[in-house]
Amino acid sequence: TRGKKKNKDETLKLVNHNRLLNNSFATMRSNLLLLNFAMGLGVRQLIHFGEQAAQLQSMERAFNTLSGGTDNASIALEKLQEATNGTMSDFDLFQQANNAMILGVTDSTETMGELFNAAQRLGNALGKDTKSSVESLMIGIGRQSRMMLDNVGIIVKAEDAYKKYAQANNLSATALTQNEKQQAFMNAVLDAATTALADLPEEVLTAQDAYDRLTASTANFTAETGEVINRALLPLIIATTDFINALDDEDIRVFMESVISLGSVLVAIKLRTVAFVGIVKLIPLATAAATMNLATFTAALAAAAGPLILLTTLIGGGTFALLRYTGAFEKTEEEAEVLTKNVR
Repeated sequence: TRGKKKNKDETLKLVNHNRLLNNSFATMRSNLLLLNFAMGLGVRQLIHFGEQAAQLQSMERAFNTLSGGTDNASIALEKLQEATNGTMSDFDLFQQANNAMILGVTDSTETMGELFNAAQRLGNALGKDTKSSVESLMIGIGRQSRMMLDNVGIIVKAEDAYKKYAQANNLSATALTQNEKQQAFMNAVLDAATTALADLPEEVLTAQDAYDRLTASTANFTAETGEVINRALLPLIIATTDFINALDDEDIRVFMESVISLGSVLVAIKLRTVAFVGIVKLIPLATAAATMNLATFTAALAAAAGPLILLTTLIGGGTFALLRYTGAFEKTEEEAEVLTKNVR
């Protein structure tokens, strides 16, 4: 009949409208998720840059302290970069230079340069990167570790080194001080390194060096970018830290109560909104339920939106259908018809 056709058309319009609305919200949600991911990734990356810059500054301060201020950090850095052909980042150079001074290897930039250059060339011959080669050499000398020195192809026996040093200085090998033993071992390492380097071809930058230089340049760029970021970010970090440290138990309690109260209000508003929207959407669906078949009614119901609204609609619709089926609305409908006639 005409009434059924009209209700069916209205239902189809409602279904199409809700489908378009759901698609719009889905697209918006996807875009917001992508934006949130991009922002989160960007913020984390900026923080990482800042941390790299802060670590480099710490290493540089430690270098100045350990060297006693005898070498300007920037000048020393240039010498070490030249010795390693730019294959180590500024952070790694300062780290290994500090390592050398802490372990008592040397505090001379010139000597460090010679050791770093030897480590690079010996490491290349064994297929190792410059950073790990320099680290092995510094720790090997400082701790007199044959295992670490073996990583760069150097074999030195401590006892033989002590004897050779004692004979050259008219001393007894058993009476050497710790500093003299350290010097004796380093001399032996330098002699062994010189012998090993003499057997190698002339130094030529390899593919491994190219990759090391790229890694070093990237790390330096990260630290330089982080230094710029820290100028703006550090005041905010310090202010936030001071604020957190100033909070006491009472402040935290009040803050948490405020958050919980606000959350409760938002949940209540959300539930009342959902219930209201569910009832509004229920009216045309319940009216059409009397004339629609089950499949059409279910399709319209599913398009009504989210799970909470759908649950509210299902409960309300089921209750309405049950009451109508039992004749609960018959008397009310009759009185409404009489009232309508009287008004007309």
